[in-house]
Amino acid sequence: MRRNILSVVTFFTVVIMLTACNGKTIKLSAEDNGRTIEMKPGETLLISIDGNPTTGYIWEVDSVDENILGLAGEPDYSTDFKLKSGMTGVGGTYKFTFTAVSSGTTNLKLKYWRTFEPENPPVETFQVTVNVK
Repeated sequence: MRRNILSVVTFFTVVIMLTACNGKTIKLSAEDNGRTIEMKPGETLLISIDGNPTTGYIWEVDSVDENILGLAGEPDYSTDFKLKSGMTGVGGTYKFTFTAVSSGTTNLKLKYWRTFEPENPPVETFQVTVNVK
């Protein structure tokens, strides 16, 4: 009985250690536009990029192979009210979180545009090539 418990504890310890190894987060910002990055399955990609939805413009995913790099939930938008207190219409930061799902290469492209003006091109884009190995 004790040997079985020890085996189960050892198994879960190995699983936790492997998960921790794949728990790496790669952080990118607007300055990383055009880069090529390498990831391993299970790693996280966090892209933080400035925007101002009060102007009607929002950041959205334009293209990505979700079989290689999956979007983890909806993008998060926040304003640092401590620094911009009392200022109406100030911008903030969009945060996109992706998880490397499987091996392969994908071009991740974000666009900053007005969804209610689909005939107009984005005013800004952000693109990275992601190699998952």
